[in-house]
Amino acid sequence: MKIFFDNVQWGSLTGPNTFAKRLADELLSRGHVLADRDDYDVALAFIEPRSLDLKKPWVQRLDGIWFKPNEFYTKNVSIKAAYERADAVIFQSEFDRNMVEHWWNTRDHSHVILNGAQENTLEVTSEALISLRERFEKIFVCSANWHPQKRLSTNMDVFHHILHNISADSCIIVMGSNPDVIVKNPRVMYTNSVPYEIYMQVYKVADCMIHCAWLDHSPNTVVESLVSGCPVLCTSEGGTRELVGNFGTVLSDRETYSYSLVDYDQPPSVDVSQLKSLPNKLNLVRDVDVSIKRCADQYESLLERVK
Repeated sequence: MKIFFDNVQWGSLTGPNTFAKRLADELLSRGHVLADRDDYDVALAFIEPRSLDLKKPWVQRLDGIWFKPNEFYTKNVSIKAAYERADAVIFQSEFDRNMVEHWWNTRDHSHVILNGAQENTLEVTSEALISLRERFEKIFVCSANWHPQKRLSTNMDVFHHILHNISADSCIIVMGSNPDVIVKNPRVMYTNSVPYEIYMQVYKVADCMIHCAWLDHSPNTVVESLVSGCPVLCTSEGGTRELVGNFGTVLSDRETYSYSLVDYDQPPSVDVSQLKSLPNKLNLVRDVDVSIKRCADQYESLLERVK
């Protein structure tokens, strides 16, 4: 197939663009062609179309929709129009599909395809990480481009609860830009943004990722942790738990989210005392397939049917 990836910025490291590159690389390895807008069999439009021919076959890959009260009716206009017109729609999670169908119509040819990544086969060669592994019984990690919805403060609450009640000999590595909570503690280490070869080694050496983001969709960082053999502790509301399955721990949010319009930058707190023990990655089996191979299989099959 000649596939046109529309509305993708190949040099960007944001979530949709990072995933687009992984998917494109996998499809290219299978003999498909990454086409331009003048000559393609089928287009895959990320979020909304920008430069494709709407008379030719195309699929909308929908991350999610804007659901703050002051943004819902303005920022979703073109996304909704694309949703109603596309030959098929791909959601990242059941959470996203439920959100869209709650507010808009249920349409034919909608599919949930969880994100994927390549299995992490890197060796841990970083002397700093090897030293941490020797110093601490448990190493935790969290990673995001930080903003309030990602709930770094809750991640820190969970970590402090672990230190005082479960495993005193622990540390946490906080990766990503613009952390909105700074904890002055030698057991809390901030790295800012780091290259792929480094952060994938961090996931490889860590015992658990803490990802308490509220109403997250299908975060690449969680997928990367899982394909590294690092279980994930997340919260119950949103799409993250669909990736984690039984390969980690799910903390209950205080309220079940009912797809109302909310300011997700003012997330509720979490009762961290409900955490009584930690997942042991040596005793867990990853029961959700988050490989890029499985993911590309599903995209390939759908694009073939649409073209």
